[in-house]
Amino acid sequence: MASINRQKSALALAVALLAGAFFWFDLHHHLTLEQIRGYQEQAEQFYGQRPLMAIAAFAGVYLLVVALNLPGGALLGLLAGAVFGVLVGTVVVSFASTIAATTACALCRYLFRDLVQGRFPDALATVDKGIAREGAFYLFSLRLIPVVPFFVINMVMGLTAMPLRTFYWVSQLGMLPGTFVYVNAGSELGRLTSTGEIFSPRLLLAFALLGLLPLIAGRLLTWYRKSPGQKDQKANNRQGQATTPTPMTSSSQVPITAAANLAAPSNHEFHPDGSGQGIPSSRLLADNCTRCGVCSTRCAFLKEHGTPGEIAAAWRAGQTTADPFACSLCHLCTAVCPEKLEPGGFFLHLRRLAADRAEFDLRPYRPILTYERLGASALFAAEALPSGCDTVFFPGCSLPGTRPGSTWHLFRRLQELVPSLGMILNCCHKPSHDLGRQQYFSTRFQALQQHLWQRGIRRVLVACPNCYKVFLQYGGELRVKSAWELLAATDGPGPEASANSRVTIHDPCPLRHQPELQQAVRRLAAKHGLDIKEMRSTKGRTLCCGEGGAVGLVRPDLAANWGAQRQKQAEGRPVLTYCAGCAGFLKRAGMSTIHLADLLADPEKARSGNSPVATTPRTYLNRLLFKLRLKHRLRKPG
Repeated sequence: MASINRQKSALALAVALLAGAFFWFDLHHHLTLEQIRGYQEQAEQFYGQRPLMAIAAFAGVYLLVVALNLPGGALLGLLAGAVFGVLVGTVVVSFASTIAATTACALCRYLFRDLVQGRFPDALATVDKGIAREGAFYLFSLRLIPVVPFFVINMVMGLTAMPLRTFYWVSQLGMLPGTFVYVNAGSELGRLTSTGEIFSPRLLLAFALLGLLPLIAGRLLTWYRKSPGQKDQKANNRQGQATTPTPMTSSSQVPITAAANLAAPSNHEFHPDGSGQGIPSSRLLADNCTRCGVCSTRCAFLKEHGTPGEIAAAWRAGQTTADPFACSLCHLCTAVCPEKLEPGGFFLHLRRLAADRAEFDLRPYRPILTYERLGASALFAAEALPSGCDTVFFPGCSLPGTRPGSTWHLFRRLQELVPSLGMILNCCHKPSHDLGRQQYFSTRFQALQQHLWQRGIRRVLVACPNCYKVFLQYGGELRVKSAWELLAATDGPGPEASANSRVTIHDPCPLRHQPELQQAVRRLAAKHGLDIKEMRSTKGRTLCCGEGGAVGLVRPDLAANWGAQRQKQAEGRPVLTYCAGCAGFLKRAGMSTIHLADLLADPEKARSGNSPVATTPRTYLNRLLFKLRLKHRLRKPG
């Protein structure tokens, strides 16, 4: 064992020295676009005189750069196209990159897998089971649509038990389209003789192909998986057999109310929404809306298309031009309606009809649906349930990725109050729900719901507003409580507020009808040294941040309008919120934001605006590391 450890240490030292020498001798300065262009003529001459030696030399350099995760791999791909041409360049780069990636994977496995397995045996065993079941497809997906950097994929897969031969052929197949486009772009760069040729039609075509690669790859991947959309339901159900619990006997099923038939009926006159409350029919809206305009003065979507009554009447007559996917489903219209009508429910109903009939384009929503699917996949989903656990913390998809440290701190705080607290990493599937994909949502959420009940879970603590609303509306006998309410009821007094800690609060629209939760957040904020000045539209009449209903993916102007309204009402003050999506969108809209989880974890950093917040693709790596940390700290019983 000691001899093996010495060998590993020596190998790790050699890798570190090679990587260090690369930067010590400034070799990275030779891998710039200008330098590559300068080498082109000499490389072409050498290739013309000794082609095999040129290819071998190139492959050796490429292998070293990629295997050691050094910068410059993409530029070398361009050089291959310039020197070898598209066909030869593609073949050389494809094999060199795949061999290099496999080498990096093998190195990581040899050096670190035993160490990780010794510290996280349960976590690694769970990951290995998921990899054995669906690992090849996940690897193919990540290679084809590069959400996660390739060097991260190489290292993470090295920690799993995926056979290297599987890693090799899946990687070669998945990276081949990208390799071809890069090499083709390089072949066009290789024809340049002056900077005036940069915008030649051939070069523009090459870079157009490069820019279109993610879209083309997404189309191919969607076709392959047959999701999401009307044609993907059978595939999703088959996939669900591998990731959802086996159907249980009636004695182990969660007691569900009569509303638990979540699938949307086709009746367009009265449409139950799954919670036992009716979605208003088009006739109800058309006949009872007084067209007073109270709602449309606050909403850019309604300003554009008219009052809900006018839209409903036009829809009944087959004349409406209002797109329900441009409604943010924030239900502000319901909150301000003098007649207590529910236009938001009507627009959700129209989304469901469009989804049932496959009458809308899912392509703009691929990012959020991929995010949702990954959140419930074997790659990111996990559970850690101590003995006697009947309550779990369900942090949702965003918090562990954007704020892993604050999420873990929140969990530890909750664990002090509930010693047997467990944690579930999964997705509530709210995006599919809001897009009208009711059957897909029903299948997935009911499987999660039944699984929790079978495992003895009776209460779910959440920190995400969307998760709260989904569990409250569809969770049946599972009780849901906000983590903020629990902490506010037990937290002691905090520091006094100071003049420079004045903030305003943005209440997420899914929680507009939860006054006790809203008040709990304000108590926590005050206990942690914040002086709150409320905005004009707050609590029950809060505005959408702009994220609601995934409107930004099809009508970014309407989403931006919500953000602009919020920015105006904030009057330059930092905005405290308790939704990761709201915090991100408002920050992108130009506001200084504080998430409540960050405030609780480190009040000083939060108040000064220095809380660490990760963005894509770092969020995916954070979620993987968070999963490993969870499995290590909370071992499953038995």
